Amino acid sequence: MTMKRLFVVLIIFLSAETVKSQEIVRDPDPRKDYANVFWKQEYTLFDLITDKPIKYTIINGEKVFEIYYSSNENPVPLKGYFTADELENHLYYKFKNKRTCKKFCKSKKKNPK
Repeated sequence: MTMKRLFVVLIIFLSAETVKSQEIVRDPDPRKDYANVFWKQEYTLFDLITDKPIKYTIINGEKVFEIYYSSNENPVPLKGYFTADELENHLYYKFKNKRTCKKFCKSKKKNPK
């Protein structure tokens, strides 16, 4: 195994360990859309459409989320990387991937007929 390949395998393994160790804590607010937009760090972030947890990665000791996001006013899928502090103040709908974000955006756009 080449050194480069070994390094890639090690990175994947360490990332997988980070994901496995994340505890799931549901926000008690029954309004899932509200809990998604006004997310608080003490709770797990869930994708608005699939209700699956959005995991973070630890980079330089900080939780970093790679998400897609959008709004009712501008239903366009956007991608961003946010620390937990930044994400708490990022008042948009949050999604685990582009596919679910696009599904949300499509539902918000008016039918062009």
